[in-house]
Amino acid sequence: MQKTFIGVLLVILAVVLFSLDNSKIIVINFWVWKLESNLSLVLIVSVFFGALSSFLFSLPYRAKKNREIKKRDKIIKTLEEKIQQFDIGLSKPINGINDEPAKKTE
Repeated sequence: MQKTFIGVLLVILAVVLFSLDNSKIIVINFWVWKLESNLSLVLIVSVFFGALSSFLFSLPYRAKKNREIKKRDKIIKTLEEKIQQFDIGLSKPINGINDEPAKKTE
């Protein structure tokens, strides 16, 4: 978690430093539209939409992994319950078997 947070902060710092260094006005042509804007603003908006799209594309993968984790947690819980039942069954004495060693008869 901390590594991710530090990584995000470093990316933000790099974007801010780059945008401060590149503050000229640019023209963006997109099909029939023309837009004049500050290069730093275009850069920040582009980074934001890139991060947003990567997050949205990762959602199906995350959902699948979360389902797998929940399924495995259920299996683990079931197996732990079986282990407890097995341990309880071992601690009960079995009919006809004593804990004491057999006495020798001569």
